[in-house]
Amino acid sequence: MAYIKPEILKKVKQVDLLTYLLNYQPDRLKKISHNTYCIRDHDSLHISNGLWNWQSMGIGGKSALDFLIKVDNYTFLEAANIIAENINVKAPEYVPYSEKERDKKLQIPQRAKTDQNAIDYLLSRGISFNIIKHCIDHYLLYENEYFSPSTNKVYQNVAFIGWDKKTNKPRHIALRGINQDFIGDATGSDKRYSFCIESSNPDCDTVHINEAPIDVLSQATLFEQDNKEFNHEHILSLTGIYAPRNDTKEIKIPLALQQFLIDHPKIKNIIFHLDLDKVGRQATALIIEIMKLKLPEYTCYDDPPKYYKDTNDNLCMRLGIAKVKSRSKMDNKEYTR
Repeated sequence: MAYIKPEILKKVKQVDLLTYLLNYQPDRLKKISHNTYCIRDHDSLHISNGLWNWQSMGIGGKSALDFLIKVDNYTFLEAANIIAENINVKAPEYVPYSEKERDKKLQIPQRAKTDQNAIDYLLSRGISFNIIKHCIDHYLLYENEYFSPSTNKVYQNVAFIGWDKKTNKPRHIALRGINQDFIGDATGSDKRYSFCIESSNPDCDTVHINEAPIDVLSQATLFEQDNKEFNHEHILSLTGIYAPRNDTKEIKIPLALQQFLIDHPKIKNIIFHLDLDKVGRQATALIIEIMKLKLPEYTCYDDPPKYYKDTNDNLCMRLGIAKVKSRSKMDNKEYTR
């Protein structure tokens, strides 16, 4: 088939990878924990919470279509037709992602012997060593090490930890690849408790909102660059955002922000620094709109990066640091926890 109808393609794109494999290729799946699977022919490719990540290759996604193209090397049309033919033979039974999943136990990724690779990586992104040391000392980040039997290689990630203030336990860990373009969450992560640098002032009434943990560190570094205490105000990561489909206005207040406001009742001002792209701009406008409607007691401000995509880009350009892929490690004294 050289052409696929739009209505069929729409159905194809709705099929997530776990649903596809459970329905049509169950022999490829291996369950490794409560709600996490790996692929038997690629053991470093994990499926959890509706998403898949192939850590050793630094790629991931949600849909079965993406998987067939990126992993099984089909063309777009070939992959779409494979899924469409399977759907035509047997309608898929979708896998529900229960609200109870947010209460499952967080699996802490293995810590490396030192945090040196993480430190070097963050320094290469322009982050202040003073802020990195603060985060390591307060167990807000560390270096995660992962060995892949399929490639016989060791991969490192920076692990950014989000804490539950009531229980004083880690509840969310965002992972960012050091030597590959991997981004993901540790199994069992609860997005209500995202990475945050809290203010040193117990009466602080302002929180700065960024998309990614690296942007939180960048925001803190920019404060330091402006001769302010890096933690004079709260800085929170949403660990990613999304834009509503079909240009609708259906969007929710991010879970991390909702929880933060519960845990910090003195907050009055919320300053958004989301990305300077279509998704970031659209999400900011809609979140502020719904905040005014549902939580009018807060004053919201939109303060995006002025010229570059995100807060870290702004910091790097300010420091004269090249783009990530061409950056080299900076000299510093070894620091281990």
